[in-house]
Amino acid sequence: MHESGLHTRLLGPEDARALAGLEASVFDDPWDAGRFETLLGQDRFFAVGVFEGPRMVAYLTAYIVAGELEIVNVAVDGARRGQGIGGALLRYCLERARLLGAQRAVLEVRSGNAAARALYKSCGFTQAGLRKGYYADSGEDALVLEWPAPHDS
Repeated sequence: MHESGLHTRLLGPEDARALAGLEASVFDDPWDAGRFETLLGQDRFFAVGVFEGPRMVAYLTAYIVAGELEIVNVAVDGARRGQGIGGALLRYCLERARLLGAQRAVLEVRSGNAAARALYKSCGFTQAGLRKGYYADSGEDALVLEWPAPHDS
């Protein structure tokens, strides 16, 4: 991250509480610290946090399997939104995943989430599909987005 006072790092099991706390402040159906602690110890689970001092202000969680990064969540603390942190974090993770061998990244986003859709578009994601009525809480559709990793010349 370029912004002064912020640092980015891979997350481990010791970050489970902070990750669950930020997730609970952003999402209606958050995962708990126990689930994160288990996942953060697995090779296929990929999680990166952005910290301001000791406080986590953003994170990205994903699975990385067979050359594909499946992004589960990208979240930024409400007080830090609109400052470019989410885009910088997403670009950082896409590059790191590419270096780990990922050929593409995929994710689902609510069709009505204009801010998230703009973020993903700015990072090169394009729509690959539609899942009608995907979100049980609202019946809202999910857009399936994909990002092809750039090939080295």
